[in-house]
Order: sequence, then C-alpha cells, then structure tokens
Amino acid sequence: MKRWLPLVVAMVTAAVFGAVAYALASGDIGKTGDWRNGAMRFIGFAGAIGLFGGYVVTARLTRGARVTRGGFTLTYPKIVPRPETYRELTTLTVADVAGKLRDVGYEPAIEGCDGTGSPRGALDATTPLAGCNVAIVDPGVAGWVRLELPVPREEQRRGLGLVEMWSKRGESTEELALFVIRSLDALVGDVHAAREDSRTSPDAASLVTASLGERAAQRRR
Repeated sequence: MKRWLPLVVAMVTAAVFGAVAYALASGDIGKTGDWRNGAMRFIGFAGAIGLFGGYVVTARLTRGARVTRGGFTLTYPKIVPRPETYRELTTLTVADVAGKLRDVGYEPAIEGCDGTGSPRGALDATTPLAGCNVAIVDPGVAGWVRLELPVPREEQRRGLGLVEMWSKRGESTEELALFVIRSLDALVGDVHAAREDSRTSPDAASLVTASLGERAAQRRR
C-alpha cells in the first residue's frame, strides 16, 4: 500500500484542486481563448499543482528522503584481543572506532544496523569490533555509514567485510566512510579496501584514504 499511496493521494489532490478552481472560474468557461488564458487553463494548472504537490509530499512522508548507496569491500586480518600489559588483553570495540572519529572532528553515534543497512537504534559501545554490523551516524553528515566485519572462519587468514555508504546529498558521507576505513586500519592494521564496483584487487587503506586531510572537511558544522 505504501508504494501506491503517493499516486492515490496525488489523484485525490488533483481532483480537489481542480474542483476548487472550477468553482471559482466556472462562469468563464467557453469564452474565446480558453486554453491560452481563460478558465480552463486556470483549472488545468490548479489540477497539475495538486497532482505534483500531493505526490511529492506524500512520497517524502511515507518513503523518507531519497538516498543513494555505495560502498567499499574490505579485507582485514583476524581481529583478536591485543595485549595492554603482560597480564592484560584488550578487546577492540565499536567505541574504539568512534573515538578515532572524534579525534578528526566527528560526533559519531553508533547504532545497531539491520541487513538492509538501516540504523535501528542505540547500541552498546562495548560491542566487539569483530563480528559487528553497525551504522555510524553524525549530525553533520547527510547520510550514514554501515560497518560490517564478519568473523573469519578458522581456516581463513583474513576477513571480508563492508563499509557501506547511504548518502542523502553531497560528499560528507563518502568522507566519513573513508575516515572509518582509516580508523579501522589504525586499530587493526593491514586493512585493504576497494570500491564495490572496482575490478581491481583491494589496495592498502593508506592508499585508498590518501586524499583525506587531517580532519573532516565536508562535515556540516
């Protein structure tokens, strides 16, 4: 029903606008030059406004803002606890990625993410980085980034993951995605990435993110 609702509403609003215009201008129908500057032109124009306005407003309310999708595939070594002291091991978490992003000017929030790439609410910051499937959102970024890092099977030396971009406009989402890749490389090491539509082998994260500055430049302040 959601798919067809904008069209239904558009037809109804076109009829309503046309009816109101007819009531206002019916006395002038039939006069010479109707379709150029007369009543029928006014009624047709009003109906067109109703059709267009009803469709656009309803589509925006029911479907949300239009977004475009892109992304990078990642390869990375197994994410294992790292030693802090000779007695203590630390597990990397999604909070570590958020911390790296704060260092370059972001105000990230980490949310749980479903399989379609949509954020689904707040997530525990202590969620391990290995095996995560999260959305990274920022109030200054027109979109969000999904980070998925499946745990490699025992016989696999490297994991295969995804940095997915869901952008509403501009370049701020892609810049955030690149900073996520850089942050992940700083935490895990030996991360490689390639655009999803690339036919070449993944390049080192340092090469993929070489165009970035020291801090976020596209983020709205």
